[in-house]
Amino acid sequence: MLPRTIAPLAGIALSIALTSLVGCDEKKPDAAPTKPSAAPVASAAPTPTPTPTPSAAEPAPPPKKKDVVCSKDATITFTNQAFEDAVRSQAQKKEGALTRADLGKVKTLKLTEAKLEELDPCIFPLFTSVKGVYLPPGKIEDLSPLKTLTTIESLRIAATQVKDLTPLAGLAKLDRLDIGRTPVKDLTPLSGLTNLTELQIDETEVTDLTPLSKLKKLEMLQMKRTRITDLSPLKELKSLKSLHIGGSAVSGQAVMLGIPGLKVNDE
Repeated sequence: MLPRTIAPLAGIALSIALTSLVGCDEKKPDAAPTKPSAAPVASAAPTPTPTPTPSAAEPAPPPKKKDVVCSKDATITFTNQAFEDAVRSQAQKKEGALTRADLGKVKTLKLTEAKLEELDPCIFPLFTSVKGVYLPPGKIEDLSPLKTLTTIESLRIAATQVKDLTPLAGLAKLDRLDIGRTPVKDLTPLSGLTNLTELQIDETEVTDLTPLSKLKKLEMLQMKRTRITDLSPLKELKSLKSLHIGGSAVSGQAVMLGIPGLKVNDE
């Protein structure tokens, strides 16, 4: 029999040994290597930057105009009866086929009743002797079919959708021009039309008169209800006789131009 002092010590040692064994058994699962997750953690991968779509990056370019192939036939076919009637009246040919030669004799194209949506690129260049062209109000946007008609002296495109005056830059004989009530902003294409004597730009988007500074023959300028705030580009236009500025923010500036005999209408 063990001495009494040794028995308690043996019991304590046995208890410690059992506790250690249990602790080892509980830690075995922790010792096993951690298996990788079947799916990657979302935060571990960087979020890709979305690629902007072309429409978000910049506006899509306007559709390219189709090439026009014009007939070489001597006889002209019109799709707009009012247009044909106007041509027949000026060509003095009420009956019979209209030919290229007939169109080449027309001096005036008064088309205010024709209701054209565009200028036919195959027909308008054939009016090689025309001096006056008066387009109808409405949807017309492109003046390109007029760019070769260098005989034009008087042109009215008022109340159309024309924005670009570039096709008029080569019409050196142009004397009277009405672009009122159009979305035109830039008068630069008119800067070389030194034979202009009358110009109407009422209710346009024009804000700068600088392109008119060299039009020494200009006698009448009508610019009612525009956003023009500076008349100084006109100070060298000594031929200017009539200036209409009603509804524009330039009241009082005309006096500062110092142009002898200039009459200003502020209504």
